[in-house]
Amino acid sequence: MQKTAYLNPEEIQLVKLFNSKNKIVSIFYYYWINISNPDEHYSFIDVIEFVFDDNKSLFFKLNEDDSGIGITTEFEFEKYKKSLQTEFLQQIRLQKVEATTLEIWESALITAFQQITFIEEKGNYLNVMFCIEFKNQKIELHFHPVEGLVVSEYDEISE
Repeated sequence: MQKTAYLNPEEIQLVKLFNSKNKIVSIFYYYWINISNPDEHYSFIDVIEFVFDDNKSLFFKLNEDDSGIGITTEFEFEKYKKSLQTEFLQQIRLQKVEATTLEIWESALITAFQQITFIEEKGNYLNVMFCIEFKNQKIELHFHPVEGLVVSEYDEISE
């Protein structure tokens, strides 16, 4: 059974800092691609980068122990890519793809960014699900132990 994972104080501060920003201008997905089976490549989103209008980026990435999502402003793509290739004997590739033009983001980005929210549990904040809120739309970013980072339209559950 997987243990419950929480944001650390630095990650909470980063989210609060970025919540004061006005506009997300670009989004990039970093795909982890397993090429060990030439007939069937397996891939998932390992990192998502949000670039704001002041050219600062916020990265959501699978954390070190694969128990949730870590948040940082630093991500060395080439260094990480090289370490994966070394560790997995060239069987893993990391590919950066612009996601700004995907339908889910394109419709959200035409309106103002409002905030990033997370779920509170017993005074701590879970690191497995975030809601990226825009004026006209909410987008959910959540951790899946097999599928990596999953992006979908936020579906509010009414009680």
